[in-house]
Amino acid sequence: MSATPMHPARRRGFAGRVAERLDRGWPWRLVRWMALGDAQQTWYLTRLLKLLEVDLVVDVGANTGQFAGLLRRRVGYRGALISVEPIPEAAAALRRAASGDHNWAVVEAALVAQPGPARLHVTRSNELSSLLTPSNDATDSLARHHQVERSITVDGQTLDTLLATHELARDRRSIYLKLDVQGAELDVLRGAAASLPRIAALQAEFSVIPLYLGVPAYHEQMQAIEALGFQLSFLPAHNYTQFPDMIDFDGHFVSRQVLRERGYLLPTTDSGTPRPSNSTEPS
Repeated sequence: MSATPMHPARRRGFAGRVAERLDRGWPWRLVRWMALGDAQQTWYLTRLLKLLEVDLVVDVGANTGQFAGLLRRRVGYRGALISVEPIPEAAAALRRAASGDHNWAVVEAALVAQPGPARLHVTRSNELSSLLTPSNDATDSLARHHQVERSITVDGQTLDTLLATHELARDRRSIYLKLDVQGAELDVLRGAAASLPRIAALQAEFSVIPLYLGVPAYHEQMQAIEALGFQLSFLPAHNYTQFPDMIDFDGHFVSRQVLRERGYLLPTTDSGTPRPSNSTEPS
């Protein structure tokens, strides 16, 4: 019987344990309070993308490149990046930002469960635009920003098709998927059945106070992602400017299979219970 991979925390040598203690002993960071979530996400992504040897990031709902800018300027990720954005003006801004970066491509489309034309509601604050119909039934705190200015028909593609055909994506094996599509996150994943084994980790935005008709509750979205084989890994700080409301939040997940392969989770039996570890403690 082959030995079960030992958890990386148990494999750290003397130098690694010393570095960990020094880091814990000096945990201070000078961070603007309202930007705490961004600082935490930067810290997390810097480590995770290296740990998982991510070779492609797909930014779905890229808007004008806010997440791409965080990756390039703060996280230090220089690998392949595909930004997917259906709003023509936002996609044009992305193309300008990506010009000169041969590892960054822009796809002007919406990712959907089934390919075909899709109807997009473009709101006054275009980062709130959605394939779902905006609603102020639960709260009117964002009513001014949430107002639909026009509805347009956009190209609807599946993530499976994108990853199978795009030149930056075809040979990638450790993909990080970022989803910020205003309530349509599960539809993107429904169009990604064949691609799930290549997705090492993902992050998604979860709705607490619904801003769109038919948006699933956050716990339903999280359960659906877990059912696809992902485990919750990180919850950055909430956007405190919404106090005391919590409109939405980001959750980060890692593939359970990837975690098992790297020793962070024990292999499971057919019943789902962990198999006993055959590994020994390091000397």
